[in-house]
Amino acid sequence: MAPAFRTYSAPLKAAVIGVPAVGIVLAAVAAVSGGFTAAEPWRWLIAPACLAGVVLAEKHPVKIGPEQKINLGALPCLLAALLLPPGVGPATAAISVLVGNRLVGRSWPEGALNAGNTLAAAAVAAMVGHLGSDFDITGEARATVAALIYLVINLCLAVLPAALHSGRSYVSVLRQSAAATWPASLTLGACAVSIAILSAEAPLAAPLPLIVLPMIYRMNRAIEAQGRANEQLAGVLAAQRRFLTDVSHQVATPLATIMTNLAILSRASRGGVTGEAVADSVAEAERMKRMLGRLRSLAHADEDVPLRRELVDLAELTADVVHAYTAQAETSGVGLVTEIGVDAHQRLLADKDLLREAVANLVDNAVRVSPRGAEVKLRVDRNAGGPVIAVADSGPGIEEDRLPRLFERFQRSDSGSGLGLAIARRVVERHGGTIRVQTLQGTGSTFIIELPG
Repeated sequence: MAPAFRTYSAPLKAAVIGVPAVGIVLAAVAAVSGGFTAAEPWRWLIAPACLAGVVLAEKHPVKIGPEQKINLGALPCLLAALLLPPGVGPATAAISVLVGNRLVGRSWPEGALNAGNTLAAAAVAAMVGHLGSDFDITGEARATVAALIYLVINLCLAVLPAALHSGRSYVSVLRQSAAATWPASLTLGACAVSIAILSAEAPLAAPLPLIVLPMIYRMNRAIEAQGRANEQLAGVLAAQRRFLTDVSHQVATPLATIMTNLAILSRASRGGVTGEAVADSVAEAERMKRMLGRLRSLAHADEDVPLRRELVDLAELTADVVHAYTAQAETSGVGLVTEIGVDAHQRLLADKDLLREAVANLVDNAVRVSPRGAEVKLRVDRNAGGPVIAVADSGPGIEEDRLPRLFERFQRSDSGSGLGLAIARRVVERHGGTIRVQTLQGTGSTFIIELPG
């Protein structure tokens, strides 16, 4: 115990010593006021049952939520406090916790702190709500209050080391822990009070509340299975992102060489079949280059690294996109029109490069599907929820059966890679926004990005 204890900060050392000391004092008061005599002989069986229950709970902690663990050891400890003599119950609970902590490998200081916490909470609970052989509705109410007091004291003392060690505010740590554990804690408290009352009034019915334990066990197994599946899925997605990045980088260099050689052949060829073949090869190489660029963009958008947020003027951003796609639009015979709302020049915090990529993909799709002589409109405005970017084309519209999977990867139409809309959705979602489409057969589609703020 000494080597580990010496590394603690002074406040943490004070807690390790002070909490058990307070627990011993409160347990002594409970013993003096309540004595050491059991109401019925069978109640002494609770002492070994408490030890066994706490040890099992320590060795097999359960989850009742994906990120939330609950120690079922509070149940036997509460029963010991409510049913055993006040001079014995708190000590039984504390010793059980200390033994359970040591058996699972916790250090002596940690075990002593947890045992002291349990001792203090159980002592107060025993003084408030100990159930004797003869009690009425008032005694049941006192037992309920005692269980609530036990849970509150236990939580208040349990978060103390975490606050001292992390340097965070004690109140904030307490609030966070209470928010995460109060449903499970109240359930265990209610279960303990029910078992204690039934044990004294109808012993044969006392085990009935324990029916909740198999349900918790099955829930725990399901949550563990879900956690393993989530880890496997995360691994697959990470491997997919690495694959996309590696492939795009590995192919980029030979593709650049191919495009250079094709450019030389294009200048050397003088029409005919050879010239047409070279032109087709150049077009396909350009398409592959765009696809590789989108693969890299998709891998970047999928990464969990923080966004490089900066103040972005959406009107300026869309103007940059229009400038970049003007030549492509002119070649296709499509006009690009920008509409800027009154409040559109307000800035928002966003990753400018990623957001520009999302808008560019929408514009690229709109230019490709719009017929010659049509217009593609970019509208930047603000509604009650925040900034809005809309890209409207004059294409044939989108078939109804494609709409549910429109933003999924590789859900391509007759042209394009099937990645542009997937990239746009991923980028918008990472910014906390939404993207949707309004379409009508024969009149075109409008893709709408709505951003927060």
